[in-house]
Amino acid sequence: MREETSGETTARLLEVIARADFKVLPGAYVFRPLDDGTTSFRRDALAALRDNGAWSLLVPVEDPATPMAFRMFSFHFDPALDATGFVGWLHSHLARTTGTDHIVVCGRSVRGSADQVRGGVFDYWGCPAGAADRVLAEVRALIERGRQPRRAHIGLRGGCLVCEAVEGASPGLPIVAEGPRAVGVLNEIEPGARGHCVFFPRRHVPHLHDLDDAETAEVLSLLKRVAVALELKEYNVLQNNGARAGQTVFHAHVHLVPKPTAAAGLIVQVGLTRVDQTGLAKEIRHRLGAPRAAGESQAGR
Repeated sequence: MREETSGETTARLLEVIARADFKVLPGAYVFRPLDDGTTSFRRDALAALRDNGAWSLLVPVEDPATPMAFRMFSFHFDPALDATGFVGWLHSHLARTTGTDHIVVCGRSVRGSADQVRGGVFDYWGCPAGAADRVLAEVRALIERGRQPRRAHIGLRGGCLVCEAVEGASPGLPIVAEGPRAVGVLNEIEPGARGHCVFFPRRHVPHLHDLDDAETAEVLSLLKRVAVALELKEYNVLQNNGARAGQTVFHAHVHLVPKPTAAAGLIVQVGLTRVDQTGLAKEIRHRLGAPRAAGESQAGR
């Protein structure tokens, strides 16, 4: 049984779809029943379907407005890649992003090896003819996404990974807690420990200092609630701002990383270089407009 995270599955199947032989069939197709009860196969039929004792063939139709007409497209897969789970992955993505269902015909080619450019496994997909434009546009977007250099911190649609999680379009980041201003997700893509969650504002802002006070409060409130729900006793709270500080997703977010053992979770660096902070507390208070500390003279300011 394959052991991989949702993010790893998505990355693998993006490569599969990018390297598949993808074709859109001309015209539209419908299922036509065989009234005589035979299984005579038409040469232009893509598939035969039996419902109890009744047979139907998936055949071309001239008018795409015919009820229950489908636009068909196909994938022949590169045999060097593992396409396990492709049907469920693509169906879930298309259903979520286009709001329509699909039919899928899977099979193994019986053509000779010299005629098999992409190997022997294939899928034929059908979508309602009226929804074909948006379905095919989404498929082509996935293919283009799969052809790009792999970027683990970019969303499936090529945008902000975190924003797509709010919309339910980021497999591997299921929502576990939410409020009107903030959301918490389970990090299945790159978990540091079991229970690793990420919390962020719904509003797309890159850094922690870009949040307003209400957003900051709700992010931390959700984090606290999840920590209590998980009955965590020892854990780290991590928040990075800027590439030099280790930020790779430029939507402000806070990690809750459980620390169940010394080896699991974050490994905290010790022995950091000491620096001189003389006078900095006074400077910070001055910039914040805070009252003078006890014993601090006006001239000292």
